[in-house]
Amino acid sequence: MNKVYIILVNYNNFIDTIECLESILKSSYLNFQIFVIDNSPNDVSINKLLGWIAGSDDININTNFNDLVFPLEQKPIDHIIVNENEFRTSGKLYENKITIIRAKNNGFAAANNIALRYILDNGGDSSLIWILNNDTVIEKDTLYNLTAFYNNNANKNVIIGSKLKYYFKPDTLQAVAGKYNTWLGKHAHVGDGEKDNGQYDNYKFTNCDYLVGASIFLPVLFIKETGLMCEDYFLYFEELDWIKSGSRHGFDMALAPNATVYHKEGSSIINTTAEEKNTSTAAYYSIVNRVRFIKKWYPYRLVTVMPGVFIALIKRLFKGKVSLVKKASITICFFLLS
Repeated sequence: MNKVYIILVNYNNFIDTIECLESILKSSYLNFQIFVIDNSPNDVSINKLLGWIAGSDDININTNFNDLVFPLEQKPIDHIIVNENEFRTSGKLYENKITIIRAKNNGFAAANNIALRYILDNGGDSSLIWILNNDTVIEKDTLYNLTAFYNNNANKNVIIGSKLKYYFKPDTLQAVAGKYNTWLGKHAHVGDGEKDNGQYDNYKFTNCDYLVGASIFLPVLFIKETGLMCEDYFLYFEELDWIKSGSRHGFDMALAPNATVYHKEGSSIINTTAEEKNTSTAAYYSIVNRVRFIKKWYPYRLVTVMPGVFIALIKRLFKGKVSLVKKASITICFFLLS
């Protein structure tokens, strides 16, 4: 039975993370280990996570999926908490059911890479990795179905996506895949807003498709061949860049149609304690990394992408986001001239 390493990144969002963990712990597939990378700026999340995992803090979980989250797991749960530096340098094997790693916020890719480095050094050749957004809830058989899909696939050089559905509209697809228009630098979700009638169960990925980053399932072979996520992006486009690198190393993409994930979308980035600041941060990286990605992979298409970037900056200028536009413009100029 393949061991599956599940990676969640928590940023100021312990309620969603706990809900997600409760659903994972009810999986019918049992051979898994969870890494929670907490890169929150304060200790609120880490204290709440530890209180929940130890059973000493009565966390009120208000979920749309009572059958997937309740009854709550018996506490305490086998766990360990470690800081990023110790995790990287100790040389220890961390075999607890949940390992919580307290880390600096160096971006989404850097957070995932903390766990990916460990898996690269300690995972077996048959190990599998699931990068999962913390603002999700999974069905009891989702992990089993992902693992079975990989094992039953003749091509082992494959990374696998889940069928993503809206958390607040669980009968409605959010995405089975993404499409990226390299001429315009714009994304679109395949199946977004449609009722799931199995119309995408045999979906075939093309060169313009990508796996939506809320759920990416891959063999340890992928990071051995492709390497870790590029940390230059900080937020957004890091998964697209990673998948693009994987395709250069001969990895294909596939959809496991019976592996369902319910996704809230956006709450892993935006939280109520600092919504305005986080919205501006997200807007900044969505714009500048659009240019960064195109210049890296399709530099000859900058001429068609830049007008859309310019329009995005003008729109935010009209909304009074002067500092955002100034900062993004300076960064984009640096990209174009370097």
